[in-house]
Amino acid sequence: MERDRWKNLAPKLVRQRVIIEGTTEKIVEPEQIKSYLQALADVTKMEVLSPPEAHSAHDMGYGGWIHWKSSGAAFYSYPTDLPLFTVDCYTCKPFSAESAAEFTRKYFNAIELVWQEVKV
Repeated sequence: MERDRWKNLAPKLVRQRVIIEGTTEKIVEPEQIKSYLQALADVTKMEVLSPPEAHSAHDMGYGGWIHWKSSGAAFYSYPTDLPLFTVDCYTCKPFSAESAAEFTRKYFNAIELVWQEVKV
């Protein structure tokens, strides 16, 4: 029996997801992660339910999260040769993915930045 690998189980529920990745001169650390996630809430017009958190993953880098009324965003930074960061923004309320990406580019003065919306 062949099964679908993916189908929309809740077609009436709005869902939007964007993944943003970039490189920077220095690894993004916890205080900067928290500040960014709080500012991203303003850019995307999301209501913050709890303040952003960020923690060390020791030699693997740092990670952070913010909880929004309509979902949230996760952030990870990695100590690669050219430090990398990844933002995974998932919401049940529409927002401008392009504005979020451009804000992120400027916020971190990214050397290179790519982004992609994931269609649900």
